[in-house]
Amino acid sequence: MSQSKPRVALLVTCLVDLYRPTVGFAAIRLLEQAGCLVEVPPAQTCCGQPAYNSGDRAAAKDLARQAIDAFAGFDYVVAPS
Repeated sequence: MSQSKPRVALLVTCLVDLYRPTVGFAAIRLLEQAGCLVEVPPAQTCCGQPAYNSGDRAAAKDLARQAIDAFAGFDYVVAPS
């Protein structure tokens, strides 16, 4: 009986995306070496933290819901930091 690989979603934070993309690529390599099937959901956008920090609670809530929807269905979500 074979086990299937865990399906892992990579949350590419704005810091990784803008300043250290190599961290994201390294996270994918490490997860794959650990036997995970890694995906970067194309529907992910901003997590809402900047909106929340600036006091725009409504926008933060909408963005957070989008993020939750984008990552639903995965076994794990990994956010490198």
